[in-house]
Formats: sequence, C-alpha cells, structure tokens
Amino acid sequence: MIKILLIAPCAAFFAWLGVMALRFPGGLLGGYGIKVSTVDGFNEIRAVYGGLPLVWSGLLFLSLARPELRTPVALVVGAGAGGMVAGRLVSASIDMGMGRLPGVFLAIELAVAVALLAAAFLKTA
Repeated sequence: MIKILLIAPCAAFFAWLGVMALRFPGGLLGGYGIKVSTVDGFNEIRAVYGGLPLVWSGLLFLSLARPELRTPVALVVGAGAGGMVAGRLVSASIDMGMGRLPGVFLAIELAVAVALLAAAFLKTA
C-alpha cells in the first residue's frame, strides 16, 4: 500500500506535465523566459516535455495495476527524475544561481525522485 501512495502522485505529476506540453508547447517554457514559436520548437517541446513524461506516467500507472512492475518502473523513472535534479544542480553551479521557477521544479523533481526511489527499495508491495 505504501508503494501505491508513493507512486500515484508521481504518475499524476508526469501526466499533468505531459498533457500541458502537448496542449501548450509555446507557453510551457514561457515562465522561464524561453519563447518557442517554430514548428521544430513545438515538436521538441511535445517530444521531450510531452511524450516522455506521458510514457513515464503510463508506466507508473501500469505498475499500480501490476505489482511485479512496481519496483523496476519506480527505479527507472525515479532515476530519470534524479537525473533532472542533477542537471538543475549542475546548471545552478555553473551559472551561479537559479531562478524561482526552476527552483520550484527542482523541489518537485527531487520529491518525485525520492518517492519513487523509496518505492523501488521498499520490501513491501
């Protein structure tokens, strides 16, 4: 039961992120001061911020229905979220700072990574 409580909100977060990227590719990065206005730019946003999180979300939701998948899916997606955190921290150290919005997403991604990795290493279903 604890794994379900750790995994479900992470699946919902990635579903939200993926849907927002697919629906609003031009506005998704606006809070970062990034203007995307080309077909290729929209394609990139929809692929990386839309498709990938939706696949992660789907796998996490599938793992809720298939207990034997919980550990491996939580491990892989949790490691991916940890990579996002690492990338933000490297960027903050190179660039000597981080804005408010990247900081908010750093906190969310860190919480997701910790929750999923905890779920991966818990001994219970």
